[in-house]
Amino acid sequence: MAIKSSDQITIVDLTDAYSVILTNEAHTFIGDTDSVNGTQTTTVGVMALRGAEQIEATVGTVTTPTGITVSNNGATPSPTLTITATSAVTSAGTITIPVTIGSDITIEKVFSYSIAFTGAKGDKGTTGNTGATGKGVKSTDVSYIGSASGTTVPTGSWGASPPSVPAGQYLWTRTVTTYTDNTSVTAYSIALQGATGPTGGTGAPGKGVKSTDVTYQGSTSGTTAPTGTWTASVPSVAAGSFLWTRTITTYTDNSTVTGYSVAKQGEKGNTGATGAAGADAITLTITSSNGFIFKNSAIATTLTAHAYKAGVEVTGAALTALGTIKWYKDGGTTAVGTGSTLSISSGDVTTKASYTAQLEA
Repeated sequence: MAIKSSDQITIVDLTDAYSVILTNEAHTFIGDTDSVNGTQTTTVGVMALRGAEQIEATVGTVTTPTGITVSNNGATPSPTLTITATSAVTSAGTITIPVTIGSDITIEKVFSYSIAFTGAKGDKGTTGNTGATGKGVKSTDVSYIGSASGTTVPTGSWGASPPSVPAGQYLWTRTVTTYTDNTSVTAYSIALQGATGPTGGTGAPGKGVKSTDVTYQGSTSGTTAPTGTWTASVPSVAAGSFLWTRTITTYTDNSTVTGYSVAKQGEKGNTGATGAAGADAITLTITSSNGFIFKNSAIATTLTAHAYKAGVEVTGAALTALGTIKWYKDGGTTAVGTGSTLSISSGDVTTKASYTAQLEA
């Protein structure tokens, strides 16, 4: 196998940081002297972020201690978990909640719970006067609302499920405890929704090669670029003069870069024996239909290998006569594609990958 020409490019995939937020990370269950009093529940909303963008979160299997169960409503993109505690729970603890983002990223969040015990009954003392009728807890009602204020109680509509709250605003939790004498007490807790972070600064927009334009011109100077007419074909240059090659590269943001190369035409020597015709130079250049830098695995582009013979692009039967273009990835020796084009999608690149096109005879 003879390699007549080759070129290489690198595809880069940039990914924002991932984070997971629980709308409720801790809860205190009401207890009697040694365990949770009856059956009680609390809810936990799960939110996943990629940078500042909310994406779908999937909660995996949650392992729970004795007396605790967790149910998942499966809502997208933010599921809500209902955590239920029974009288079998006798001490505080934690629950690990595995949250999967995409197909291969799992972040484990920890939910803590505790019990507000009733004091143990002491030794019986002298019977006192009959006290006022006591009261116990009849029910608790927990609801949620978002607000831009962290000091003034919101006046909007409270809901049974935690709402999505933008970064920098507050998630209010209202707990209304009703006692057996039908009196009630309302308490509030507030959580500031933190900003996503730390996310690195956005890099400058990437750009790839959109097109190249190669032209030629002869000149008597080898240091100053000529100002005459540039042509697509190589002109005849007198001995002692210079052949200038100008290459204008246009990028996908429509900016351009112009480069020059110079070759001096040697003085004519004595006529020698007629030799065999020399082979024209063959070069290969790779372009990308959608640039070379992508974000968050949104990779969709077509690489095209352009073959040039003596500065003129060769296609069709003329290209077939020169050989076959084969594509290789990350220095591998097994071709991943054959032909002038190669399609690249999100599953083909992890962080970055280098592709080489070779014209093989």
